[in-house]
Amino acid sequence: MGASLVPSPAFVGFYLFSFIALCLLPGLALSKDEGITRHYKFDIKLQNVTRLCHTKSIVTVNGQFPGPRIVAREGDRLLIKVVNHVSNNISIHWHGILQLQNGWADGPAYITQCPIQTGQTYVYNYTIVGQRGTLWWHAHISWLRSTLYGPIVILPKRNASYPFDKPYKEVPIIFGVWFMHCHLEVHTSWGLKMAWIVLNGKLPNQKVLPPPADLPKC
Repeated sequence: MGASLVPSPAFVGFYLFSFIALCLLPGLALSKDEGITRHYKFDIKLQNVTRLCHTKSIVTVNGQFPGPRIVAREGDRLLIKVVNHVSNNISIHWHGILQLQNGWADGPAYITQCPIQTGQTYVYNYTIVGQRGTLWWHAHISWLRSTLYGPIVILPKRNASYPFDKPYKEVPIIFGVWFMHCHLEVHTSWGLKMAWIVLNGKLPNQKVLPPPADLPKC
């Protein structure tokens, strides 16, 4: 009597398992190298902030000054939802990010986009390609960048080696200026009482010249 040509249930099960594994394994291998999508939300709102014994109502992201840190890996896609709760128009620029074929996410107001008006929302959508290191984001309209800014930390892809010894710890350091008066009008005003990090030097070319007497005061 001849052998049966009908495959056994065990053989069919093994075949199906092998087929599914071969289909899934390449995708699993690629997923380790491909980036992920990271979501952030920026609520633009007024916040009372005290620095150097002076309290001011300033425009902030999520009530923070400086603003929140964005952390991503090379190859990640970022979706950053910006909601404008203040009376000022808003746009955010991602300083140093290569917007490859994606200039609309760059952020300069009236250049690559109309600003986000009061009560409106916009989602910045871009992918980090071929970059790692520490950059920063800031407002790109009026003088709002004096309070709307924060770091962007781009980590290497997973299992990628550092071009130097891997740091034990990373702490972003952000420098800024705290104006005692006329926070938003500083770009058109002089005579400001300010807190400077750098002091005047002894030589004439190491000093900031005083403003003309006819310039407006705060």
